Amino acid sequence: MTWGVQTWDAAGKPNNYGLVPVALVGQISLDAEQVSGSWSFTVPAGYRLDYLYLPKLSAYTQTRRAITISGGTVTVSSASSSTFGYGTEMAYAAFIIVYLRND
Repeated sequence: MTWGVQTWDAAGKPNNYGLVPVALVGQISLDAEQVSGSWSFTVPAGYRLDYLYLPKLSAYTQTRRAITISGGTVTVSSASSSTFGYGTEMAYAAFIIVYLRND
């Protein structure tokens, strides 16, 4: 018996891939309250970088960090304590796991 859910784009091409294998390109270790840094990675044609944010230890802080990706560069900078949403995180001690996505 086969079961599951399938979706299609406007052209009728299947676009539900379930669990998609990814290519990890690196990890960045951040200290608590760290709000600066820049790291470069090689990005093959047809791909772009993305990240997962994994706190190592959560302790109360009002400090937030912005994580931006431009080309092959991941940059961490200070963010306003009232800024929330994708690309902003609490400044816990954490790992940023950097991986490739299809463009």
